Amino acid sequence: MIEYVVGPLVAALISLKFTDYRVKKQAETIAEQQENIAKIVAVMQKSDQEALKKTMVLVTPMSQAIKRLQQEVGIQ
Repeated sequence: MIEYVVGPLVAALISLKFTDYRVKKQAETIAEQQENIAKIVAVMQKSDQEALKKTMVLVTPMSQAIKRLQQEVGIQ
């Protein structure tokens, strides 16, 4: 008769402990993923800034040359 009460209680306790373990492990995984995402965002922002600088370095001489050419031809 006692087996009908003790068995389900033991199973419930074991399942609760296992659920707690899984939740903690999942929380750690989520925290690691958030850190990785933050690193990736930082790298992307740095890459965007460098791309903007490189574009300006390439475009500035061309725009100056076009402006001089337009002045010599008399378009401007």
